[in-house]
Amino acid sequence: MTCSPTWDEIMEKIPDGQTAQDRPDIVARVWQRNFGAELKDLDEGVLGRVHARIYVVEFQKRGLPHALILVILAEEDKPRTRQIIDKMVSAELPDKEKNPQLYETVTTCMIHGPCGAAYPNAVCMKDGRYTKGFPKPLSEVTKGNVARYPVYRRRRRAAGVILINRK
Repeated sequence: MTCSPTWDEIMEKIPDGQTAQDRPDIVARVWQRNFGAELKDLDEGVLGRVHARIYVVEFQKRGLPHALILVILAEEDKPRTRQIIDKMVSAELPDKEKNPQLYETVTTCMIHGPCGAAYPNAVCMKDGRYTKGFPKPLSEVTKGNVARYPVYRRRRRAAGVILINRK
């Protein structure tokens, strides 16, 4: 989970002329509330019964908190098939017409870039190539070892444009 200085709860409380960086007290308060809600959802079984969980909170270069969370599900709730994983994980853009708010969130907060041929000096580039294993390949189905690191379903969209940051 990553804190965003553009969260409504932060923006509403920042006085005119100031930024989130000027008010770490507000950022911390909003972050703690949202992070607590995320942990509560996990504990209440949104992904299945939790056998154990551990997290670490780090601070990004801009001073914003970012949490890495490891969740160990009860044995009977661990996803074991591609179909279950596809219900839990999406590596595709939401439909802009059916869910405009989710589409807006994903396209503004979860797409890496800019990088690629137009930005060869980006931090994710070295000698004109991507260095972090992205972008992931398109795939009609989730495949590979579902208990380890599968290649998630990421289909080419039938209509519209697919956002890929490739050379």
